[in-house]
Amino acid sequence: MRVIWATVRIGLLDLRGDMRRFILLLVCLAVGTALIAGVNSVGASITQAIDRNAAELMGGDLELSRADRPATSAELAQMLQYGQVAAVVDTNVRAQSAAQDAFVDLAAVGDGYPLLGRVVSPQLAGGTPISEFLAPRDDLYGALLAPVLLDQLGLSVGDSFELGGTTFQARGTLTKLPDGPVRGFRLGLTTVVTNEGLASLRDRSSPLPGLGNWFRYKLLLNAGQDVEMVRAALDDELGATGWSSRTARDGLGPMVRYYDLFMRFLVIVGLGSLMIAGVSVWTSMRAYISERSSVIAILRSLGAEKSRVMLHFFTQVTALAAIGVGAGLLVGGVAAYVVLPAIGEAVGIELAPSVHLQPLLVAGGAGFLTAFAFAYLPLQQTQAIRPVTLFQSRGLEAPPVDWRGLLLTWQIAPLLAIIGGFYWLAVLMTGDPLIVLAFGAVGVLAAFVFHQVSLFARLSLGRVPYVPLRIVRHALRGIAAYGSNAAAVVISMGMALTMLIVVLVLQGNLRQEFLGASSFDVPTLVASDLFPDEVETMEAMVGVDSDIALAVATPMLRGALTAINGVAVKDVRTRGPEATFLLSGEVPLTYRPSMPAASKLMAGEWWAADYSGPGKVSLHHSLRSGLGVDIGDSLTFDIFGDAVDVEIASFRDYSWQGGIDFLATFSPGVLDAYPMTLFSAVTAQPGAEEAAERALATAVPDINFIAVGDTLKQITTALGQLSFAAAMVGGLAVGNGLLVLIGSLATGRRQREADAVITKVLGATRIELLATASMQYLVLAIIASIPAVALGIGLGWLIGLALLDVEFTVQLDALGIVLGCAIAITALLGALTILRATSRRPALLLRDL
Repeated sequence: MRVIWATVRIGLLDLRGDMRRFILLLVCLAVGTALIAGVNSVGASITQAIDRNAAELMGGDLELSRADRPATSAELAQMLQYGQVAAVVDTNVRAQSAAQDAFVDLAAVGDGYPLLGRVVSPQLAGGTPISEFLAPRDDLYGALLAPVLLDQLGLSVGDSFELGGTTFQARGTLTKLPDGPVRGFRLGLTTVVTNEGLASLRDRSSPLPGLGNWFRYKLLLNAGQDVEMVRAALDDELGATGWSSRTARDGLGPMVRYYDLFMRFLVIVGLGSLMIAGVSVWTSMRAYISERSSVIAILRSLGAEKSRVMLHFFTQVTALAAIGVGAGLLVGGVAAYVVLPAIGEAVGIELAPSVHLQPLLVAGGAGFLTAFAFAYLPLQQTQAIRPVTLFQSRGLEAPPVDWRGLLLTWQIAPLLAIIGGFYWLAVLMTGDPLIVLAFGAVGVLAAFVFHQVSLFARLSLGRVPYVPLRIVRHALRGIAAYGSNAAAVVISMGMALTMLIVVLVLQGNLRQEFLGASSFDVPTLVASDLFPDEVETMEAMVGVDSDIALAVATPMLRGALTAINGVAVKDVRTRGPEATFLLSGEVPLTYRPSMPAASKLMAGEWWAADYSGPGKVSLHHSLRSGLGVDIGDSLTFDIFGDAVDVEIASFRDYSWQGGIDFLATFSPGVLDAYPMTLFSAVTAQPGAEEAAERALATAVPDINFIAVGDTLKQITTALGQLSFAAAMVGGLAVGNGLLVLIGSLATGRRQREADAVITKVLGATRIELLATASMQYLVLAIIASIPAVALGIGLGWLIGLALLDVEFTVQLDALGIVLGCAIAITALLGALTILRATSRRPALLLRDL
């Protein structure tokens, strides 16, 4: 035992003087560990918050909903047999005061609401039912308004205003709804009234096409009942009639999906960063072992056993891993603790600052296993160093790994155990064994490919005809020469470049998913039921010197879907709010020759701009599963009493931040003959929103415009924050990869210095030596980048398809810039690795060889 502790102590003392050379290794290891620790901690907080407060988030244990009608008395009785029920209706209406109007997200609540939690308002006394507080006073129903809405309408508490053409009294300001997090993204500023108040509205039509009523029923189950069993029973009893059910986890809305994508991206970046850190460990330890080969030979000549040499360097690896992983855990844990409240606010879940032990242990274990796995082969090289190394002319490199002796003996067992442990931890992090296997398989394949590429490059360069330029000739010979470190440099650079490209590709795809069409102008004001002369007046107001930047009009009429493939819609079971709304009666419809720039085709094809054939229709992609239809199926619409048959040509997606769109868009020639009005979206010049609204009120005084710009920008802003975060994390990983590229240049540095000194003694100038080294690493970087691009894009496509489920694109400009920078940095720093040797007197360095 004393011998072991003495060996450990000597190993740590030996490391103390060389810590500066391992700074890049420590940084890379810390970044990968910190990313995994942070993302796992945030994920654990969200999961625990949802599991702990699921019923309160939902406002009940379960929610049943539909878009076309409220529950019948029989359906309500079926719900009541399982517990208490509270009804909520979500819709959008126009609010007006004497001076202003606004677009409102209206929540109408019934008796008993909320079943759990409470509505928070400064004017609502604790214990007072919301239905009683908003009951009629002086023949006016009451309303709770978002504070911003009060400001927009120029109101104070107690003032009167109109909702949907009916006068209400502003009873107070709304601070929080208990089920607000599961309402998802709602367009407009929230206002709460009672169901009786909603029934009194004279105009309940939505100010925007595609937005309708949403009837929700909260269920607080009787004691002892299982949520999933009750949900299954209600689905059997009511599902066939068009009802949808959800729990709190189901109903957290689209932002949670986007956040989940961001979480998965972070996990991938963490795994990739750990792999990059592993490459850094391998290159650093390989270079270190090579430079210490003479010391190891001396220890062996003095009687040190192989096990003692192994323990000596294993101690150093353990110390380095402890420092790097410890720093990563500290940074990741602190970062997660600090940002948890902000993340919770973004997704609508209250997250208190906290530290979770399990995610930190998983991240720490992954970091240690990565360090040990990639250091294992260099450690095995120490076992092959013998005393005779001191008397060999090329004693500056460690001997190669004895693969036969490694694979056919027990020595492979520790490496297999490390790989198995890392696989288990990676599955815990991703929840997907297949993607972990694919990640590992691609890593092994990449190492093999880069090794074969380096061998092929060396053989090919060895057969290159005589090159007149001496610098280029010497650089190519240096790569092809026996004992060249080309293979190690190509493998380490290629692996780092591959992971760098994977992160870059996924970051670009994720940002595209987040921002969608938000790069297009978000409309400031919208209005429906316009006539052509009014649209012409608005279009005439557009100009560079005008307050209005853009005015777009879309033809609009209303029609009802009556049959799907000849089957009446009353016999069709719908899934999801969009499908239920489309079958709810007359809905807004339009036709377009060209697909809007803010839409994205998901399946099928869009018709030609001059199409004049049989009627076709393009549907929102959610209707594919919501109605159980596909490309080529037939739909029948009732339009002004006529049965209009159309064929489904495509499915498309669109985001609110890209503007307003319709669930069903027809091809030209189908709806042209019917009377239509126009739906218009107006975009104001930046900062001129109020001036544009005043100008329109003067020019077309009979039209009521709804301000939706701020509402739509809320979505864009939230997604923009996630997009910025993805870019920052991706940039961090790219920087980590560049650090590994720098660290990989340490491989074989001592041998290169020796060759440079000898070449200088033989007459080469300093400029020639530096130029030759730069050219040599430029060629190696180009050789490594060719397969790295193919492997990186391929792995990015696989991960994007299997784990992120986002559209795959490659941003060639960004990819070209990063590759160009990586190759340039490699060529520049390749020359700097021998700068010391070319700047000092040869005798000083020759004594150390």
